[in-house]
Amino acid sequence: MKRDRALGVALLVLGSALPGCRKAPTADADPSVTGKSSAPPPLDTSWEQNPGRLLAPKERAPDFEGIAHTGMRVRLSSFSGKTVVVFFYGADKTPEATAEVRAFRDAWMRFIPLRTMVIGVSADDRVMHRDFATAEELPFLLVTDEGGKIARAFGVPSDGGRSRPATFVVSPEGVVLRVISAPNPSAYATEILDALSPPAR
Repeated sequence: MKRDRALGVALLVLGSALPGCRKAPTADADPSVTGKSSAPPPLDTSWEQNPGRLLAPKERAPDFEGIAHTGMRVRLSSFSGKTVVVFFYGADKTPEATAEVRAFRDAWMRFIPLRTMVIGVSADDRVMHRDFATAEELPFLLVTDEGGKIARAFGVPSDGGRSRPATFVVSPEGVVLRVISAPNPSAYATEILDALSPPAR
């Protein structure tokens, strides 16, 4: 188990090489060094539209963008050729969130051959995400949902600014394949894996 977890953490360290991740721009970047303007290109915010309800299977997932606990900027559509599991949770280090992330962590080696990425989303800031990911040895990304924009775009309801638990499995084409609106924190990672795995011959 420790060896598998160590391999998963090593894969996370390589996250900067993933097509879905790029370094977030810093305020002190020197344009004279890069030869480029310091003004970043405008972000596409069309994904922020609120459907007013939980997205359903066969609907297109919002192409959200956010900052992960690693400091990388993540955009859903950049994970070319991969299925992406996006799970929303209330807050870092709560019993429910801890059970969820541990379930995904412990099943991580089964996600890799299925070419599936996992992204956890909550309103906590990057520092809190980093501390949580480090403490739990998470091999996947936690993304900060500033202002709850990502949750609203998926139609996930909130309580006091905290998202209710909900999980979406998104195809490589950006279409919602599966929605779990009331997950069992300790069991639904396995449920998702069973749904993604090819049938036994």
